Amino acid sequence: MHCKTSARLLVAALLGFLVSSCNSDGASGTDAGCVAGELDCECNSSLCLGALVCEDNICVEPGQMTSSGDGDGDPGDGDPGDGDPGDGDPGDGDPGDGDPGDGDPGDGDPGDGDGDSCPAGQMLCGGICVDTATDAANCGMCGHVCDIKDNVGGCIEGECAPTLSECVTSEDPPASCDEVCMGEGKICVSDGCYGQTTFVWYAFGSDCANFQGSHVGGPCTFPNIAETNHYRCCCGEP
Repeated sequence: MHCKTSARLLVAALLGFLVSSCNSDGASGTDAGCVAGELDCECNSSLCLGALVCEDNICVEPGQMTSSGDGDGDPGDGDPGDGDPGDGDPGDGDPGDGDPGDGDPGDGDPGDGDGDSCPAGQMLCGGICVDTATDAANCGMCGHVCDIKDNVGGCIEGECAPTLSECVTSEDPPASCDEVCMGEGKICVSDGCYGQTTFVWYAFGSDCANFQGSHVGGPCTFPNIAETNHYRCCCGEP
């Protein structure tokens, strides 16, 4: 028992000597008021006073971790996964860190609207990849719709092809195709429908609705004489 007490006194005396030695040469502590070997101060040759333990050259209570990479979630200490903005944690949603699926513009996430998830020559419109060179609902760009009547019209090389106007009732004299198309916000296209048709005559309203008539070519100043009761003109986008 006497031997154990003497050994403890010898260790305490040795630590006291080391502490005083460090204090005298100015090499102890993390600042001017910190004594090597004491709590939260630098370790003294890897030793600490009392029950303190040396962790990362800092004397701490047993079980206590130092603040460097301890996983405690302190903002800015760089702990992986604590969600600090800008620390580059994978999956924390920091803008620009390239996390898959966070919707950063240009990172190539499928379905985020960049358009980079579609094959070459296609564009993402409404969540679907389409060929804007031929898609009548997205001609040239998303949402640009082309009219199609009696299989005439649609999208060709990114532009809406000419198609037929609405059914017009003949007057005396009838409105020319220039006037009919202008009334629909379009322009007349001479011989532009069905290969060589400027307008189509229909004997009855039912024939006009079913596109059963006589095709006529010529200038857009026609028709100038009412030959039947109804007609449609070939009109294109201005």
